[in-house]
Amino acid sequence: MAAEIQRKRCANHPERYGHALCMTCGKVVCQECATPWDGINYCASCLARRRQGARKGGSALSWAALAATIVLLFFAARTAMVWGAGLLVSAWP
Repeated sequence: MAAEIQRKRCANHPERYGHALCMTCGKVVCQECATPWDGINYCASCLARRRQGARKGGSALSWAALAATIVLLFFAARTAMVWGAGLLVSAWP
């Protein structure tokens, strides 16, 4: 696989041999154009889109769902502790 990439030319610099394959679009890129992010090679345009998506964060709906889940878990834990305490008190001699 590496030998095949090295025989191909960079998508941005046709005079240079390929160094890596962009994992998003599949372009062969030279060593200057290949940018690893989290151990995966990307071309400049795909990396810019990926970084832009990472900066956006979650939507308001996902944050609301997370908050609702935390509240439900809190009340479930509180109820379990109250029932557990009631069982301990009733079983106490």
